[in-house]
Amino acid sequence: MYFQNLETYRGLIRPADKDELRILRKSCCNKIFEDSTHFTKVVLSNLKIDAEKYCETKVYPVSVSQYMTVYVSTNLSLKAKDKIKVTHKLFLLNPSHSKDDKILSTQTLILICKNIDKPLKIDIKSQSGIYSAFKDLVRIKDCDQMSHMNVQYYFGKHAEAIKCLFNKINSYSIEKIKYKILNERCIFSREVHLNSVLEIVFKVKSIEDNKILLLSKVYSLDHENVSAYFETSISLDVNKQIKKIISDLFSSTCYTFLNELEFFNLRPLTDNRPPQNYFRNAFVSCKSAVNTWDLDHEAMGSSQFKIGCISDAATHLFTYCGADFNWRNEYDIGSAALDYSARYFKDASLGMAVTMYTNFTKIGNKSLKFIHHMVDDSTGDVIMDIEIVAVLFDLKKRKSIVVPEYFRVKASKLLIDN
Repeated sequence: MYFQNLETYRGLIRPADKDELRILRKSCCNKIFEDSTHFTKVVLSNLKIDAEKYCETKVYPVSVSQYMTVYVSTNLSLKAKDKIKVTHKLFLLNPSHSKDDKILSTQTLILICKNIDKPLKIDIKSQSGIYSAFKDLVRIKDCDQMSHMNVQYYFGKHAEAIKCLFNKINSYSIEKIKYKILNERCIFSREVHLNSVLEIVFKVKSIEDNKILLLSKVYSLDHENVSAYFETSISLDVNKQIKKIISDLFSSTCYTFLNELEFFNLRPLTDNRPPQNYFRNAFVSCKSAVNTWDLDHEAMGSSQFKIGCISDAATHLFTYCGADFNWRNEYDIGSAALDYSARYFKDASLGMAVTMYTNFTKIGNKSLKFIHHMVDDSTGDVIMDIEIVAVLFDLKKRKSIVVPEYFRVKASKLLIDN
C-alpha cells in the first residue's frame, strides 16, 4: 500500500489558533493531525486497525494570520505486513501564487492493522470543473439534542469553505477580491452525526453581472452520501482577470472523495416569496445579540450566528404551537428542516441586538413552511429573511407525521397570505 499527497484536512486558522508571536500553536497542530488521522482511518475503513503509535511531531516557526487556509497532505506507506506508516504534513496556503505553500508542522505515526491487502473502500477521483474547498469532522459542539449536526454548522462550515475557495482565488490575484454572500439555498438530504467526516465541493454555475453563482455539496465520506446541497449567490467585482483565474482554477484537475460528480440545479422554489418586511401579526421567536465569538472573517455577525438564531427561533415557534420539549419527549417526536432559502440584506455588527419575527406561509398535511425575519432592534432594518420547509417526524419509525390539529390551530393564527 502506497499513497502520496492524500488531502485529509482543509480549513481556516482561527484567531485563538496562533500565539503572541503569530506562530500556530502546537496544540492546534496536534488537534488538526488528530482529525487528519481520523479522516485517514475513514478512507482506510476496510482495514481493521488494532492500534496506533505516534513517532514524532515537529512545528516550524512560520508566521500565520487568522482566516488563512491550512491543509494536511498525508502519505501512506507499507512498513511491514501489518504496519502502515502515516506521514502528515500541515501546510499554509500561500497568499501569493509566486511562492510555495509553507510547511507548518509534520507528524508521523504507525497504524497496526489487518486486511492490508484489501482495496480502499473510499474511492479517490480526479475531476476537472470542481474545487474541493473544505475537509473536516463533525464535532460534539456541532450536534443538537438529536445528535445530528445542527443546521447552523452546515451554514458555518459552508461559509468556511467559501472563504477557503476565495483564499485560493486570491492567491492568484494581484488585488485581493472582496466578496459578499447575497443569498443561500440549502436542501438537506441525509443526517450526519458526531465524528462524521465531511468534504465540501464547489462547481461554478455562472459568473456575470458582478455575481458568481455556486453549486456545492456537503459530502459525508463515512456514509458515502451527500448530506446537503447548496446554491449560493455571491457578489464581487468581476473583470477579465478574475474570470480567467476562476476559470483556470475550476478547469484544473481536482482530487475528491465525492461520489456524485454531476451538479444539478436545485429544485425550483414554490409559491411567491413573502416581502422583505415582517408582518404585524408575526410571532417574536427569538432575541439575541452579536458577540465577539459570533464574528466572521470580516468582523461581522457570521452566517452561522444568523442561522443559529433561526434554529433557536424554530424551537420557540414550535413550542408556541404545542410541539414543546415535553411533548416531543413523551411521543418521541422530532422535527427536521428540509429546505432553507436565505436572503442577506445588511451586516450584523458587533453588539447589535436583533429580534426574529416569524410567520407561517403554508400549513400542509405533513409539511410546514414558515419565514423568519431578523431585524436590527435599533433601526428596524431587516438584516436577513429565511423561508423554511420543515416536518415533524416519528423518531422511531423515521417517518414524517401528520401535523396535529392543535398545532394547526395555533399555527393558523400566524399564517400570512402567500
